[in-house]
Formats: sequence, structure tokens, C-alpha cells
Amino acid sequence: MTEKRKLFPVKPFDMDIVYYYKCPYCQRKVPLIAPIQPSMGQCDACHKQFPVAPADKRTLAFIKTVLDDGKAGIDPDFI
Repeated sequence: MTEKRKLFPVKPFDMDIVYYYKCPYCQRKVPLIAPIQPSMGQCDACHKQFPVAPADKRTLAFIKTVLDDGKAGIDPDFI
């Protein structure tokens, strides 16, 4: 016989930050996970590539530390 267990919400163990860059060709809002080096982004609408300015590593580390890798941003009713 199969046992039915109640599933509880899963808590995060890590997080990342998404930056939005405007495609210079079609103006679409392109989400990229915080690039920390100069790199090329690619628009998911027009598929053209464009250079993106990197995020500051120290700022990202600070935000992740303050939010305890996402745990501090969880609704307390689910903890």
C-alpha cells in the first residue's frame, strides 16, 4: 500500500539576483542573472546580442548576506 505523506513548502537554500537590460535593438526587457563580468546578453525576442555592464560583486554578496541567501525573504507563515 502506498503511504501518502503531506508535502510541506520547500525553503530556499540559495538565491540569485536578476537584472533587466533593455535590448538596444527591439527595446525588450531582457532578464539576466547578475552578470559579474562584462559579457554579451542575448534578447529572447529578436535574438540579437549586445554587451552588458556587469553587476558589482560586493553589492551582490552584501544583498545575499543580508537576506541569508533568500531565507530572510520568506513569508514567516511558511517557516
